[in-house]
Amino acid sequence: MANVRVRFAPSPTGYLHVGGARTALFNWLFARHHGGTFILRIEDTDRTRSTEEAIVQIQESLRWLGLDWDEYYRQTERFERHREVAEVLRRKGVAYESEGALWFKAPVTGTTAVEDLILGRVEFANSEFKDFVILRSDGTPTYNFACVVDDHDMGMTHVIRGDEHMNNTPKQLWIYGALGWDPPAFAHIPLILGPDRTKLSKRHGAVSVLEYRRRGFLPEALVNFLARLGWSHGDQEIFTREELIRYFDLDGVRSSAAVFDETKLLWLNHEWLKRTDPERLADLLAEYIVQEGVATREAVAALGRERLMRAAELLRERNRTLVDMAHAARFLFPGEIPIPDEAKELFRAELAGPLEEIAKALEALEDFSPEGVESCIRGKLQELGLKLRDVALPIRVAVSGRKVGPGLFDLLSLAGKEITVSRLRSALQAIKSGLE
Repeated sequence: MANVRVRFAPSPTGYLHVGGARTALFNWLFARHHGGTFILRIEDTDRTRSTEEAIVQIQESLRWLGLDWDEYYRQTERFERHREVAEVLRRKGVAYESEGALWFKAPVTGTTAVEDLILGRVEFANSEFKDFVILRSDGTPTYNFACVVDDHDMGMTHVIRGDEHMNNTPKQLWIYGALGWDPPAFAHIPLILGPDRTKLSKRHGAVSVLEYRRRGFLPEALVNFLARLGWSHGDQEIFTREELIRYFDLDGVRSSAAVFDETKLLWLNHEWLKRTDPERLADLLAEYIVQEGVATREAVAALGRERLMRAAELLRERNRTLVDMAHAARFLFPGEIPIPDEAKELFRAELAGPLEEIAKALEALEDFSPEGVESCIRGKLQELGLKLRDVALPIRVAVSGRKVGPGLFDLLSLAGKEITVSRLRSALQAIKSGLE
């Protein structure tokens, strides 16, 4: 398909949410698949609701998702062109002035058919429509009119958008016809629904793109998830960006609504965490440790690069987001780790002696590698006639404050001798205090 030109045209009245991000992604993938052009056009004709902050947030969201644009426009920069075309329609007699605004004369009989690339042929009875404003009394264009002028002037070959715009399409086709312009091909993407099959909203977990970033999702995971909301390629679930570009086409977009499932998004994010380059993952972990207030930037730097990378490798196995990883990394930093109430029963009086012996042995240990720690603890337990299972969970909770996490010996080695011994002694003190 030659010279494909598509656009993502958000109104800057708020943050970019899941539905808009999916529309942007489908347009971007379609353009990249066909070697075409992806345009970002800010539809800011509503001056009372549009904000510069929203424009910045939209651009930041797209950049974070990796959806780069080839051309950029703002509708407010084209008002003169809109007024010029509106005057053409007025002179043709298909638009008229009333109450200070310019209105388009809607046909009153017959039907208008939209040949949609996703939904198929959709027909509208023209009698369902009324005349509509194309220029407001202040001279600014309305959505349906500005959209047609800009899509024509910018050479759009396809308009890929949410199906909430389907009812606008007949109006836009009438304007195209009145001006003698060829319309682009239309493709309307079905709605995204919540798990309860109602319109997607915040109560279903759908938030802005930048909020997903704050919550520790990877852009690769969110892009993968959004692509699969209504599009498929066989039974494949995990796609690289290159695979999405290679396989994406409108033939794979379903005509029925997609269901938003945050559990699926969390699963995908975990899969992408496990696939992420260790160097990059370490950088991200450091960023989120600071963001979440787990430790200062200076404390993270003091860990050293190698230790941070080891932590990232271990923590990604059991955590589904970068925020989860950051909180799970709390054990790496000096300071008290509170023992959860539900774990306090692990610290029984009869463990005081064995834990004291293990703490002493670890304090004297020179090789604090996972292998060295394992050899030390197993050797001491053999002397005491105990099994690892007798002390593993109390040791884990004492050092990390958690019942689950990396392998015990990896955990202790990563925490380091000073922190491990200090926290074991704090747990011992708690046991002894309970006996007094």
